[in-house]
Amino acid sequence: MWAARPMGPTAVPGTYTVRMTVDGGAPLTRDFDIGINPNLEGVTVADLRERFDLAIEIRDRVSEANEAVIKVRDIAGQIDERLEETDDEEIGTQAAVVDENLGVVEAEIYQVKNQSNQDPLNYPIKLNNKLAALLGIVEGSENRPTDQSYDVFERLSALLDEQISQMDIVIRRDLGRLNELLIREGLEPIEDRRLVS
Repeated sequence: MWAARPMGPTAVPGTYTVRMTVDGGAPLTRDFDIGINPNLEGVTVADLRERFDLAIEIRDRVSEANEAVIKVRDIAGQIDERLEETDDEEIGTQAAVVDENLGVVEAEIYQVKNQSNQDPLNYPIKLNNKLAALLGIVEGSENRPTDQSYDVFERLSALLDEQISQMDIVIRRDLGRLNELLIREGLEPIEDRRLVS
């Protein structure tokens, strides 16, 4: 990630409970309080709750983006396995269609050209990184999120929805056709696995 904070949202001030179990012993439970920063002026717990709520939404979208990339790569790996089992030309052609179309989606969600920490200087960040960077901006201020943060989140979220929708179309249409060909050849179809429950 470039310009992104790979940490979860900051907890809202309030009372929390921690529970620990060590070496199979009896669980130990303690309550503790997180207070508001006493140096803040004009910031309320409601402001920080609003920041937390938006941060959770952004975090969830980052997860969705990353899960979509994992799914694309899982399908590509399964395709490679099936291609090792057959030299059927029609299967090879359809596999290439699936790979290409899913690759387009992956490249919009994740910058596939990045190999080192400096590569984002040459290749722009994509949706997952933009969302993660937005999370850092929202979390970077102990205050209510700005209207602009909400606007950017809505825009990035809509773009992610478009890519996930496109991925679903490719899986249904192109992968569906590939699976028909694989079954015809007596090979296992490629699974559209749900990677996170």
